[in-house]
Amino acid sequence: MKKILLLPLLLLSTLFASAQTRSLQGRVVSATNQHAVSKASIMIKDGKSFITDDSGHFKIEAPSGAFSLTASSIGFASQEVAINAGDNNIIIQLAETDKSLGEVVVVGYSDKKKGELTSAVAVVDAGKLKDVTTNDVGSMLQGKVAGLQVVNSSGLPGASAEIRLRGISSINASQSPLYVVDGIIGGNFDPNDVESITVLKDASATAMYGSQANAGVIVVTTKKAKTDKTSFEFKATTGFRTPDFGNLDMMNGEQLYNYQKEFYRDYIPGDSGNSYKIDLLKFYDERPRELQYQNNNWMATIFSPAFMQNYYISISGKTQKNDYYFGASYYNEDGTFKNTKYQRLNLRASSTLHFSPKVSLTNTINISGITGKSYDYNDIYYAYLNMPWDDPYDSTGQPVYVDGNSTFKWWSRDKINPLHTIDHSNHPYKSFDVNYDLNFNYQITNWLTFSSTNRIGASYGKSTNYYSAEVAGQYNGTGYLDESSTLNYSGISNDLLKFSFRFGEHQLSGLAGVAFEGGKTETLGATGRGLPFNLSVLNVVSSNLSVSGYNDRSALVSYISQVNYSYKNRYFLTGSYRIDGSTAFQESKRYGSFPAISAGWLVSNEGFLKNNPVIDLLKIRAGFGITGTQDIGASRYLGLYSLTSQYNSESAATPSQLPSPNLTWESKYQTNVGVDISFFKHVSLSVDLYRNLTKNLLLQVSQPLSVGFETRWENSGEIENKGLEITLSTINIQSKNFTWSTDFNISFNTNTLQKLPASFVKTGATWSISQIYRNGGNLYEFYMPVWKGVDPQTGAPLWEVVTKDADGNVTARETTSSYANATYQEAGSALPKGQGGFTNTFTYKNFSLSANLYFLYGNKVFSNALRFVMNDGNEPYYNQIVLPKGYSIWTKPGDIATNPSPQNAANSTETSTRYLQNGSYLSIRNITLGYNLPQSFATRLGLQNIAVALSADNVYTFTKFLGQDPQTTIVSATYTTPGVSDFKYPNNHQYLLNINVKF
Repeated sequence: MKKILLLPLLLLSTLFASAQTRSLQGRVVSATNQHAVSKASIMIKDGKSFITDDSGHFKIEAPSGAFSLTASSIGFASQEVAINAGDNNIIIQLAETDKSLGEVVVVGYSDKKKGELTSAVAVVDAGKLKDVTTNDVGSMLQGKVAGLQVVNSSGLPGASAEIRLRGISSINASQSPLYVVDGIIGGNFDPNDVESITVLKDASATAMYGSQANAGVIVVTTKKAKTDKTSFEFKATTGFRTPDFGNLDMMNGEQLYNYQKEFYRDYIPGDSGNSYKIDLLKFYDERPRELQYQNNNWMATIFSPAFMQNYYISISGKTQKNDYYFGASYYNEDGTFKNTKYQRLNLRASSTLHFSPKVSLTNTINISGITGKSYDYNDIYYAYLNMPWDDPYDSTGQPVYVDGNSTFKWWSRDKINPLHTIDHSNHPYKSFDVNYDLNFNYQITNWLTFSSTNRIGASYGKSTNYYSAEVAGQYNGTGYLDESSTLNYSGISNDLLKFSFRFGEHQLSGLAGVAFEGGKTETLGATGRGLPFNLSVLNVVSSNLSVSGYNDRSALVSYISQVNYSYKNRYFLTGSYRIDGSTAFQESKRYGSFPAISAGWLVSNEGFLKNNPVIDLLKIRAGFGITGTQDIGASRYLGLYSLTSQYNSESAATPSQLPSPNLTWESKYQTNVGVDISFFKHVSLSVDLYRNLTKNLLLQVSQPLSVGFETRWENSGEIENKGLEITLSTINIQSKNFTWSTDFNISFNTNTLQKLPASFVKTGATWSISQIYRNGGNLYEFYMPVWKGVDPQTGAPLWEVVTKDADGNVTARETTSSYANATYQEAGSALPKGQGGFTNTFTYKNFSLSANLYFLYGNKVFSNALRFVMNDGNEPYYNQIVLPKGYSIWTKPGDIATNPSPQNAANSTETSTRYLQNGSYLSIRNITLGYNLPQSFATRLGLQNIAVALSADNVYTFTKFLGQDPQTTIVSATYTTPGVSDFKYPNNHQYLLNINVKF
């Protein structure tokens, strides 16, 4: 009976309570530009608090009568707002105090305001990103982020830059940063669709991605609708590019003719009757005088200016229930080398459906298709080395066929006409890629949200190398065809609970959830010879048919958590913990833990610095965390067998890899301390110090001979990287019509190896160019005889001989003309000691001018091409370079020369520091002159804005490097050694006209 009596009372009290509250919704915006203020705090006097969403909206249960609330956010002045009894929908405008602090930065699986950051993060917006026109975002980042090394090691159309963040921290694992597109690992995108790039540098930011973030993270945020009306944008870029041959100035016919006279001096080493004069009669007999007038420029014949174009159009807008964006781009780049090109078509569409204020669903699809043509390295090799005395064309203007049996005189050593080969070969490739993202967000309560981000992707690529039977060389008479194709499909799902709430001066946010990722790669290839009638399909191959293929499957499961705490918008603390389970290790070693913690103190929000006339911002940051890697390929822990042989007419299994049951994660321990400060609202400075220690390196360790295998995968050794990064931004002049601003960054890094399993490890096999790894040394340290110049009395090459005592101390240094007796020594690392970028931007009324520079110093580059094009007569039928200023050839006793006598140059082109160059350079990366047409003119045309610009990329490089290009690969692979420059596809100078229309 009591329960029955209590029920009406309970209902009455509930109705009474509901009558005392009402639903109040609103939006917080910036008073300056009416843009949404996300993650603003809304606090009612009774202590209840709420956080606005990404669009600045909030919905709360408020008292029924009049009351007041306080709205606050980092970068804005707090404001107390009086709410009347009849108010149900309000707009709160907050005045900006520091715009930069209120900017939203995408980090990890969430976003933060810049003022809340406790880690080392760099943000590059679209305006600063796209001064350089390319299809590769990595190239766009060159010189714009402190600590980010970007190397354009090839000018091949469509080539991607090599990127390294804060040095090299692994020997065998990939050192390319992880790309995250719109919050999901991986994915495809077009640079035109990019809104901003965020580079996560330290573990307190990257540990959220665990084992995949060992080399840093590049977060790509694509464009979204910004206004409630439909907006259109159209961009057209067109122009041309020319090859950059660096300092390799090849001789013309006359120069080569006069140079080869040096081969005919009357000098026999050790003979007392030398006259050291040129035997002209013999020279003219073997080198007819008409040769000096035969001048075919092979470089100009094979390389030429090339056309490029890029077109982009987008449509975006918002309605009450839908945000939408569509972008389409077409990129077409012809190669400066004959018969090379690259084309890409990209379509991106995104739509966010708002079913209610609490539920939204985003669908995004990105489709791209690529076609192109690559090249044969040998053809570039011949372009440099074939002699100008050879005419590549016959009387009809067609490329002449030449080989060792040709009856006419062909001076170049290799009897190959690359123009003929290019015309009778083909190296096409094509690929197709599609990614579909499905993101679901449900705001369970005012402080709790469920987020599910998912992506499925598939890609297919095919490449072909074809030579007809008409080419000279090894494929003559048979032809050759090589085809390979790769199918890849993958999926990823991140399911997270995110929370954010405030109590008094305290704010707490974070997330917890699970991520699944998996994929499979299927590769198939075939090669063969015997191709009749110039057909280039595998079903006509009649001999030497060979088939290859493999499948690779991987899976990763991750458990993710993060907590962010702030107090009074002054003190910030972030902690994260991730567990990854990878199929790259056996079950007992499968899971790795990756924790991180960081803290920040916004000192400028303290009372003693508020309204300070000098210091606008002062923030101190510190963080520590662990990331790891398992990226050395699948099944390294297993004992493997090869099944490609036969025994007794049956398939035979031959051991190919020793088992490594204890193999586990390679882990990088990262510490970062930083400070951000700005003065007079015109100067911003960020300084970061870091120490990254990679432990348990995944190495192939040498085994005793009794084992029967040379190496086995083990965890051994450490790599330490320590560095300093400085970023400075200034507004030097700011007036009504004129502004001059500067962005500058510089970084320094030292790399040290330690705890290796052997005293030293000698690596590198390309052209016998060795590098050495030893405890206390650097990665990519060149190891070779030291060049000591030319003997003034004999003209012979000299190298250094070092004598050491039993304790390893140097007791003597001498020179020798015997290469076999020279001492191998450490000669410098391919890793730079420092790098940076410098950008100046000037605006005057509707005009703008910007110039971007990139510099790098302290690294060594082995110019391998020099051993061919400055070969001292060791190979007289290669073209040579015009000797630079300061270089000379030894001609007689007493000469102080740089190049040995052609008569006494034995072994002079063998690997030594003679060809090891200073790789430092300063590059004028980009110059852009822009003009915004008057707004009145655009309005008359019914347009919002019209902008035109002229730009030049890769304008000029200042360097002492003698070679093709100091930008040299830093990738270690089968045919490449870090820091070794060879005959490569040259980078390009680029001159463009850009038109941008918004309406």
